[in-house]
Amino acid sequence: MNEQFGKDLCRNQGNEILRRAIVIALTAALSTGELMAKDLAATEDAESSKSSDSNRKTGNTESETTLPAVSVVGQQQTKATDPVAGYVVNKSLSGSKTDTPLIEVPQSISVINNDEYAARAAQSITQAVAYTPGVVSGMFGPSTRDDYFNLRGFEGTQYLDGTRLMSSSNSYAQLRVDPYGMERIEILRGPSSVLYGQNAPGGLVNMMSKRPTETPFHEIQFLGGSYDRVQGSVDLSGPVAGRNDLLYRLVALGRGSDTQVDHVEDDRYYVAPSFTWKPSDATTFTFLSHYQKDETGNAMQFMPYQGSVLANPNGKIPTNRFLGEPGFDGYDREQFALGYALEHKFNKTFTARQNVRYANVESELKGVFPYNSAGFLDADSRLVDRDVSFYQDQTKTFTLDNQLQADFATGEVQHTFLSGLDFRHFVSNRQTGSVWGAATNFDIYAPVYGQPFDDVIGGSGTFTRPNISQRFDQELDQIGFYGQDQLKWNRWIATIGVRKDWVSTSSVNTDYQTNGGTEGSNIVDYANPAYTATQQDNEAFTYRTGLSYQFDSGVAPYYSYSESFEPAIGASFEGSPFKPTTGQQHEFGIKYQPVGYNALFTAALFHLTQQNVLTPDLEHPSGNYQKQTGEVRAQGAELEGKASLDIGLDVAAAYTYTDTKVKKSNSEEELGKNLTYTPEHQASLWLDYTQKTGDLTGLGLGGGLRYIGANYGDLSNSQKAPGYVLVDASVHYDLGKVHSKLQGMRLGVNMSNLLDREYVVTCGGDSCYYGDRRSVLASLRYNW
Repeated sequence: MNEQFGKDLCRNQGNEILRRAIVIALTAALSTGELMAKDLAATEDAESSKSSDSNRKTGNTESETTLPAVSVVGQQQTKATDPVAGYVVNKSLSGSKTDTPLIEVPQSISVINNDEYAARAAQSITQAVAYTPGVVSGMFGPSTRDDYFNLRGFEGTQYLDGTRLMSSSNSYAQLRVDPYGMERIEILRGPSSVLYGQNAPGGLVNMMSKRPTETPFHEIQFLGGSYDRVQGSVDLSGPVAGRNDLLYRLVALGRGSDTQVDHVEDDRYYVAPSFTWKPSDATTFTFLSHYQKDETGNAMQFMPYQGSVLANPNGKIPTNRFLGEPGFDGYDREQFALGYALEHKFNKTFTARQNVRYANVESELKGVFPYNSAGFLDADSRLVDRDVSFYQDQTKTFTLDNQLQADFATGEVQHTFLSGLDFRHFVSNRQTGSVWGAATNFDIYAPVYGQPFDDVIGGSGTFTRPNISQRFDQELDQIGFYGQDQLKWNRWIATIGVRKDWVSTSSVNTDYQTNGGTEGSNIVDYANPAYTATQQDNEAFTYRTGLSYQFDSGVAPYYSYSESFEPAIGASFEGSPFKPTTGQQHEFGIKYQPVGYNALFTAALFHLTQQNVLTPDLEHPSGNYQKQTGEVRAQGAELEGKASLDIGLDVAAAYTYTDTKVKKSNSEEELGKNLTYTPEHQASLWLDYTQKTGDLTGLGLGGGLRYIGANYGDLSNSQKAPGYVLVDASVHYDLGKVHSKLQGMRLGVNMSNLLDREYVVTCGGDSCYYGDRRSVLASLRYNW
């Protein structure tokens, strides 16, 4: 047996399902192309009479006398992917995969538009969603590596343009997008497997890329401020050489910056070219791509519980304290993605869409981390041991989503019927090496860097990369067929969806130290590797139902039931593969769009359960075996309001109450306890006012409050991070009001955590994570 055998075993398990998916995908694509050619002339005639088609609804109104102007006040939105001015977005693709008004989707959705998070100068997706109900972000502090989300008590799955950003618990090579390249961020809360396949039950975060625009748009921006941040960006879009059938967009950004943690940088280079080709009124092809290079460090510091939350006789550990080794620690990531969105309307009834993306991510993480679970080594609570680790990861993801939509009527009932096939192919490769306890007696309160490690690392202050001691290869394939019907009758709207999924996961773990190396040593025996290969196949059926009613006043109450599933990797002591976890949710809510105002208010009550949760196998305590006898529950209420008013006021307000409990577990200390990283109460309010008249025309002031309640970092609730309140502020001025030659220029200053509150966001696994300290950023933006 050799290493190649292990990789081949992992790869071959998914080949058959991959071949079938490719055949189906190509057949769908070729069939679509053939029908496009045949129906082109007929489609052009059909499109010319589109305005008289009563079967197609693109807004929130059925006629001039029903729900008048609820969804179009102050906006020119026609499709769910179009840019929108202000904070209020009326349409979304995430909730139905169709061009549907938010008020018609029987599930809780929040949309954070580019105008909103740009007003707060958000530098990450984590910061962009900070004022959103039901979302906990930044659970591990100012991470320069990834964005992390908790939705309704569960990990939030991340998507880009409707297709999943695949990740693995055994990889740090996860694709991370820059908010400057996004048009909006859509958060769908609750189980969503009917449309998206395997997912955690809390919901998903779908980031929508900027796309080419028919109206010429040009922007250049310079930004600088705290931690020596210097950043420049450009956004250019419009028709190519005056052609209406070919549009382009180029988004680029570059920055150099330090962070609030000593010896940690945060540099980035990003470019995203795209174009849209419209050979006819019936066909649209949009090419989307980006390249990103991150050269950063480990801003996520693992602080001991005693000294960050609990008292320490030496005082509180400073928030800028670096616990690694300068010149050795670092995280570098290089990623690119290529894809397209194709849409063709055959006639007034049928529309076909195909969304494709290939993404490649490579990363390297080197770090020296405190071994907090061993506690302080001395009676004075100052000294800790540190471990040295190295991770070299690569992930490759191919995603495909074929859709066929039919808009028709049966009697008085209008139908928007969607059928689809989606496919995911994900490959993850990791090489890693670690030496435990190689750096001893590190004084957290008076750090001395450059001390010699154990001789196996280099000695005499030489920090070299640990030898590769383990390799982990994983491959996943998923095929899903789904169908959905949105039915409208009078003012009633019913949504019914079903889905069937097949998931195949294979992995090979290659351990080079099993037959030769010793614990605490950097000596590796490459001649006698040990292999552990696993294969797991799962399938699941899920469905969703929803019902809502729209009143003339703009009020729309709704009820929905939805399900989720997510494969659980591993096996029991007996060797039986784990079943997928399953989730079910009941949600009651009300959505309200007041007539004559550009505003949207939502309220939701939800009850969510998850089964087949892994819990400790107490009958076999050695070996960390688990059983699927656990069950957890989350329930609560979410309130959100957004408005962009003609007086120059933009508002975003939210409140969340979440009650979580472990209902079943083999561990008595977990029963009845709260889920991790889930505060019981959250609240936020952001106001931004721009003077429209008088001597101060063009001057704007913004301010916000964020409250995050206490949360626990483990299911036994032994480590608690206290709640906190943060204050944000901004001031901006339209320089075009001073002189006509400055038209299009805007000067702004944003202050995050204005009062410089020191706080801990979460604690778990004997480690705590400080939150963002005060940051002041000045920006100069020019649009023409």
